Amino acid sequence: MSAKPAVADRRQAIIDAARHLFATRPYDRVTTSEVAKNAGVAYGLIAHHFENKRGLYLAVMNEIAEEIAAVQLSLPPADGTLVDQLRHALRSHIAYIDSYSGSFVALLRGALGADTEHQEAVERLRWIGAQRILLALGIADPIPPVLRAAMHGWVGYLDEMMIDRITHRDIDADALVELAAAALVTTLKTTAAIEPSIVYSPEVLDAFESFG
Repeated sequence: MSAKPAVADRRQAIIDAARHLFATRPYDRVTTSEVAKNAGVAYGLIAHHFENKRGLYLAVMNEIAEEIAAVQLSLPPADGTLVDQLRHALRSHIAYIDSYSGSFVALLRGALGADTEHQEAVERLRWIGAQRILLALGIADPIPPVLRAAMHGWVGYLDEMMIDRITHRDIDADALVELAAAALVTTLKTTAAIEPSIVYSPEVLDAFESFG
C-alpha cells in the first residue's frame, strides 16, 4: 500500500485544484466538495486547512500574488542599463501573466473584490513592483506622497493593459513594454517637477532622456 501524501502535499493539492476552478469559473459556482474531489482528498481537510471556501480562495489569491512578486524581484541583466533593467522587469512580468492569465484576472477581478484581505493581497503585490522600480532609481522610504500616488496609478495602468491583452489577445508584448516604460518615465519626470525633494541621479536622468 502506498503511503498517504504528506500534510503539506495534501494542502497544496487542495490549493492547486481550487486555483484551477477559481480561474475558470465564478466564485459562487465553485463548491468545496468539487475542490476536494478534484484534489483527491477528504472533504473535511478543506475546513481543517482553510476553515471555509473564503479562506481557501484567499489562500489561492495569496499564492498567485507571491508568484508574481517573485517574478518582479527576479534579477535583471547584470550589465544592463537602467532602461534594460526596466524592460527586463516588464517582460518578465508580462511573460508570467501570459502563462497564468486566468489566475491573474481572478486575482484582480476576483469575486471577493470588496474583501479586506483580498484587497490587501492585491495592494501588497502592486506595491512590491512599484517599490522595486523606485529602489532601482535610488528612492527609498519615506516615499513622497505625490510619488506614492503616481506609482499606484502607474501600476494600475499596467494591470489594466494586461487585462486588455488577455481579453483581446491582439497586443504584442513588446508594444506593451514600450507603452508601460514610456508612461513610467513620464510619471517619474512629472512627479519630480511637482515635488522638489525628488532628485534623480545623472544616470537616471540619462535613462529618462533615452525615451525622448
